[in-house]
Order: sequence, then C-alpha cells, then structure tokens
Amino acid sequence: MSRFPDITYHVQIHHDTKIVSVTTLGINSVDSETIGAYASVNKLPAWMQDKLATLMMLDIPPPLNDVDGVGSRLGPYLYWVYK
Repeated sequence: MSRFPDITYHVQIHHDTKIVSVTTLGINSVDSETIGAYASVNKLPAWMQDKLATLMMLDIPPPLNDVDGVGSRLGPYLYWVYK
C-alpha cells in the first residue's frame, strides 16, 4: 500500500449525540459516497468501522499514533482514516 492514501477521511464522533460526521480530503474524494452524517459508528461502512476500531486503541496525542494504511487518532473523538 502506498504511504500516501488516495482518500483521507476526517471522522468526528460527536460525544454527546454519538453522531459521526465524515468529510474527505484528496484528489479522488469528490465522488466519495462515504461522506455525510451517520447515526452511530455502527452505521459506517464495515471497512471504516474496522479501521476506526484499530485507531481507537491508540494513545493520543499525535503524531506518534499514525498507522500506515489505516489512519491516525487526533483526539478522543477525532480521526483521519485512510483509504
């Protein structure tokens, strides 16, 4: 896998409501169907749930918590997820 992902997703879990906001960065992100708001982490695509589960186990603060091909944990409820 390339060190630089095609799409980077910015994932924020809103602590009080558990709603998950997903936005994207990257040249290939314009047509992404993954962006938007989800009622919970369980409503995210399975591949993103798997990557978030890995990232949730990491300590914060960054930058020491970047996982190649998976993403990075930026805070207790804030993540970069790579695809």
